[in-house]
Amino acid sequence: MKLSGQTSRAIDVAVPLILGFVAYSVAAVSTFSIPQLQHARIDPLAIALLTSTAGFLIIGLGYGSIVFLGGICSLNLAGLIGKLTKTKQVIRPKEEKRMQPSLAIIRRSHLIYLPLVLFFTSIALGWDIYSADPSKTLGTKPGILRFIVHTLNFLATPRHTTGVLFSLTLIPGLITITMISGLAPSIALPYFRRFKIIGINSAPFHSTLLTTVFGAIISLNLLVGLLGLFYNFFWVGAPTSYHYALISLIGFSLHYSVGTYIGRGKAQSIILRKLANARYAQKRVVLLDRTLDRNTAATKLVSHLQPQLED
Repeated sequence: MKLSGQTSRAIDVAVPLILGFVAYSVAAVSTFSIPQLQHARIDPLAIALLTSTAGFLIIGLGYGSIVFLGGICSLNLAGLIGKLTKTKQVIRPKEEKRMQPSLAIIRRSHLIYLPLVLFFTSIALGWDIYSADPSKTLGTKPGILRFIVHTLNFLATPRHTTGVLFSLTLIPGLITITMISGLAPSIALPYFRRFKIIGINSAPFHSTLLTTVFGAIISLNLLVGLLGLFYNFFWVGAPTSYHYALISLIGFSLHYSVGTYIGRGKAQSIILRKLANARYAQKRVVLLDRTLDRNTAATKLVSHLQPQLED
């Protein structure tokens, strides 16, 4: 039985949404012992509700990020990159084809690929921040930079408070880290499967952006990505705050992906409208679409670029 488009879309949203809330519940119930909860005088249900509230905020941030960065700013960013690198990007809108059931997992990348990218990028950034946290150095003078880095350091260990309360104070840092990890995907995601992009003297800017950002981050944290080191450092013998942070981070990654999935269509509509109204750097971004730009002289490139433009 084939599902309608709206039903399929509802399922695509519901699955990561529910899995995210399950992660928050697991983080609240399984992380802390009964003596810890009694000492902090906090009920696991209150922890789950607080974390779930942060999850709703993450969904909104994912939606706003892809609409603003991917829809409003991405073409300007492509023009800026082209200006700095002396390259051009050729873009042609195309209809999003209905994929075969065997390839449906590609369309549902927000269920697997994007959450994994967000989660491991957040872990890599967290390790960098943990290594750079000046609060670990005795005699470091207080300052705004120290405060920001320490706030984002979700791998810090509690010193003057209980593990439960300390874990809850990590929520703002986890939200910020997730949002930072999602910046590059939010810019690039609207272009996949909806636009054909060819780089002249360069690779397409959206894929280049992803590989550059994630390549730089992951390459600096290759050893941390090893499963054995990950398990031993972040779980075995680690404080309970680590367990809460990592499980919550899984939920945040899922919910940020939900937000970007919901906002992807809106971002694509904004891009199409900007292309139709010629609100982009036309010297660096070349539009190949007669229905959007009937007077463009750039269509002479079609015959030259036809092999690359073929789907």
